[in-house]
Amino acid sequence: MFICNSCGYKSVKWLGRCPMCGSWESFSEEKEVVSPELDKPSSSPVSLGQSEVLKRERIPTGIKELDKVLGGGLIRGEVVLVGGPPGVGKSTLLLEVSSHLTSKGKVLYVSAEESIEQINLRADRLRIFSDNLYLVNEDNLEEIYRHLKQGDFRFLVVDSIQVVYHPKISSPKGSVSQVKGCADFFVQIAKNEGIPVLIIGHVTKEGTIAGPKLLEHLVDCVLYFESETISTYRILRAVKNRFGPAGELAFFEMTSSGLKELANLADLFLPEKDRSIAGSCIVCVIEGIRPITLEIQALVSRASFGMVRRRSLGFDFNRFSLLVAIIEKRVKISLSSEDVFLNVGGGIKINDPAADLGACIAIISSYKDKIVPFSYVFLGEVGLAGEVRAVTNINLRLKELERSKLFKKVFVPQINVREVEKKNYRGIKIEEVTSLKEVLDRIW
Repeated sequence: MFICNSCGYKSVKWLGRCPMCGSWESFSEEKEVVSPELDKPSSSPVSLGQSEVLKRERIPTGIKELDKVLGGGLIRGEVVLVGGPPGVGKSTLLLEVSSHLTSKGKVLYVSAEESIEQINLRADRLRIFSDNLYLVNEDNLEEIYRHLKQGDFRFLVVDSIQVVYHPKISSPKGSVSQVKGCADFFVQIAKNEGIPVLIIGHVTKEGTIAGPKLLEHLVDCVLYFESETISTYRILRAVKNRFGPAGELAFFEMTSSGLKELANLADLFLPEKDRSIAGSCIVCVIEGIRPITLEIQALVSRASFGMVRRRSLGFDFNRFSLLVAIIEKRVKISLSSEDVFLNVGGGIKINDPAADLGACIAIISSYKDKIVPFSYVFLGEVGLAGEVRAVTNINLRLKELERSKLFKKVFVPQINVREVEKKNYRGIKIEEVTSLKEVLDRIW
């Protein structure tokens, strides 16, 4: 049997291109095996009205930023997969979480990659000392389960899913069959024993979690660490969450003593308050359910070569190209001979259309070499006709801007004004706008 290493699609013969996911040369031959299963008691139907008794409280991880991403904490029987590039801090994060969870019960930390001595060195650096945290260097899934049952552990951490194996599956470690079988076994352990299971996953050179896509479908929550190569900042994003909002973000800084939570994001995403530079604009976007105030920077310069350049970092390129076309058509600014560059400050990637208006103003500001006051914030999606369209969660954004006490004027789509809960946000003046040209007339 031939199996696609990307999505797990099976074929009786080798195929150059997977018909399911479209990957090229991703098939490898493996013996078809049946995933091992645990003995579990049969279940009975439960009325939805009676299911209140089955609801369990959240278990705080001891890290507030992580709890936000998880939706309030861990749940009994939940399986969480944490992925990210090498050295980003996956093992550090889960070791810190394990330390905090020891106050709730015994924790088994399984490392199939590092020795006990290596884990102890990291624990010493993080100043982690607990009699309820147990370490074991093991890659055999049956032995891991035996340790779990004998020790009566309430939490299980596995580092990592690509290195453990089940002896009843003949495929090598990291193969599609092994990853699928081991993941399915850990899910059964979590559900049958009612314990949270935290699993670390490797990533491929494309940046996706290694193994079949089925791995992400099996688990309850998928968290992904993002980081720039030279940056000490880390962004933890919830790609999937059955028990909370997907897309939620957590922010950390990697220090010599471990990961440090970043509660005040203004230091990371906003420029100095007294800085005045043309091409800089402030917006407020929503990531998950969290409002984030950040800076969008633009640079427009005369093209040195025959072909103009368009580049965007942290901002969707197709949307960026669309906004450039709207500026040319509706504002009558010719950018056909100009290089245009757009950057989102802080290295974050955003997809919120509410940043459209700020991106347009930043581009026009750089082109005209006119400064936009730091205290101005721009909210709105820009349509093809140059109109400013409504955005979601307008009150959540305004409350975040009010809390920061840095801004005096917010440009808001006219249709959103009727949704504003209170007429006056402290220290903030709300400007109703309907089009991009109207915004420009009010700024300069």
